[in-house]
Amino acid sequence: MATTQNTYTGNGSTTNYSFTFEYIKQADVKVTLDTVATTAFTFANATTLAFTTAPANGAAIRIFRDTDINTLNATFFPGSAIKAEDLNTNFTQSHFAVQEADFDVVTANTTAESAVTTANSAVTTANGAVTTANSANTKSDAAVATANTADTNASAAVATVLSVTLTSDCFKYSNVNE
Repeated sequence: MATTQNTYTGNGSTTNYSFTFEYIKQADVKVTLDTVATTAFTFANATTLAFTTAPANGAAIRIFRDTDINTLNATFFPGSAIKAEDLNTNFTQSHFAVQEADFDVVTANTTAESAVTTANSAVTTANGAVTTANSANTKSDAAVATANTADTNASAAVATVLSVTLTSDCFKYSNVNE
């Protein structure tokens, strides 16, 4: 795949960064700092950009080519001379645009594959959470059943104690009258 960009990490002091791709016009060379477009640079030479202020320490610097495809560099008219230079420039413009599109497709595919992997991992985690929740619900239902049984047993025990107490009191009072 053709080189259509160079990336760097700012260190807070370096202002000049080189790039290794061809371009037709300087206006086709673009820069982002931490994904935000910037025009705070000039060309130190044909393959080096000089930033007005050094990019911050840790800043993601992306220098890339974005060939203008809205207008052809050379237009041909009936009866006019066709120069090889103009033909080559138009073909180069198309060639660069295809390279950039190819890079974008590869990047998009890589991002999509990563997103699918992340989504699959999230589904696995969610399924595990559902299993855990279902298990907790089953245990909760069992705990409620156990609590209900304990409540029933406690009520029966209270009834038995009351019955025994009542019988005991009746027996005690019946012996007093004799």
